Amino acid sequence: MIRLSKLALSLIILVALLLYQACAPPQQAEPEQQVQMTEAEKRKRDRDCAIALSNGWEYYKNREFDSAIRNYHRLANLGCGEEYAGDFYLYFGRAYLELSNVDSAIWAFRQGLRYLPENTELLKNIAYTMGKRGDVDQQINYLYQIIDNDISNTEVLADMADLLRKEGRWDDLISVLQQWKNAEPENADVQSDLIAAFESAGRDPLDFMRERWAVNPENPQWGVDYAQKLFDESNYSEAIRVLDSVIQRHATNVQAYRLLANAAIDNDEVDRAIAAFEGLYQLNRTDATAPMELSKAYTRQSNFPKALEWAETALRVSGQGGIAYYNRGEVYYNAADECAFDREGGVSVFADKLVFNMAYEDYMAAFNKGYRQARQKAEFLERNLIPSKGDWFLQEPNIRTFSANGDCYTWITRTIARP
Repeated sequence: MIRLSKLALSLIILVALLLYQACAPPQQAEPEQQVQMTEAEKRKRDRDCAIALSNGWEYYKNREFDSAIRNYHRLANLGCGEEYAGDFYLYFGRAYLELSNVDSAIWAFRQGLRYLPENTELLKNIAYTMGKRGDVDQQINYLYQIIDNDISNTEVLADMADLLRKEGRWDDLISVLQQWKNAEPENADVQSDLIAAFESAGRDPLDFMRERWAVNPENPQWGVDYAQKLFDESNYSEAIRVLDSVIQRHATNVQAYRLLANAAIDNDEVDRAIAAFEGLYQLNRTDATAPMELSKAYTRQSNFPKALEWAETALRVSGQGGIAYYNRGEVYYNAADECAFDREGGVSVFADKLVFNMAYEDYMAAFNKGYRQARQKAEFLERNLIPSKGDWFLQEPNIRTFSANGDCYTWITRTIARP
């Protein structure tokens, strides 16, 4: 049987105690020195505390975390915890974290918070550590403490918002984002996140958006966002009122013009939509979208001469793109369809068929330029409405090109060649 010497046994016990001390937090709060000390004892204690603090920091920097922890325990046990709280508890807890000892890290951070309850770094670190332990409620609680102490700490507000969003705690997220909005009133991302949080919570953000824009009508984006929400809720009249106000202050706001035109169309205010699209075209004469929309708007009013004029503009601006050809074809198609419908019995005459043929040619041009959906309309016209062989047979044989005659088509100068 092996016998251990007293010295060897003592060393084993000492090592065991040190390992236990490094791996597990004390079960009770650190003891404070209450014994009355002489001046000599106090000076010695202060020297020992300073040495333990210095050694702990050096070990921490060198990533010798076990040794750092032993020195920080010694510092606390000497009764210097309160005096040096701002210098070592943060690293005390972090050293435990480096050793993946989460519970001991939390204990160390809490010891520091006994003396420094508003210390941001201690609160951030204990919140992070609570998150590693999976205790989200405690993590949120400590982050709230930071915000309560410093409402302008946008870094923590951002962390809190991300956490609450991930947890789906929408009402709490709204509260945090509102605090963040107060800290940074011009932060557009926070404004957008707040609206999204209202919607995720099942709450209508309309009142918030109305108030936001009323407080600062010089911010066009807030006005457009408010109008977009009104538009989405089919409140077109109010959306139009808001957008008119935005344009009065910001006459070059493209978003406002575009949304105003769409709201006016949906509210059956075609003239107002036309004015908005014309304003949009004046802002950007290289975009064919506004001319095409103007062509559609005038077509809705059966003002086919103006519709064709804007369709031609769209073709020119687009560089004769497929969709622009399709758009012009729609003008001819709708004009011929309306003229034929107004005839007795709704029977198409040859002039109508010629205009349908113009639409057919434009649809085919659109298809050949890659606008695939034009093919179906072209095939329908080819089967049903453009001049047939019989129609051409009945025309004067010496005439090679034909115009659409009659009062309905005085605005059309285009001709169709005999096939």
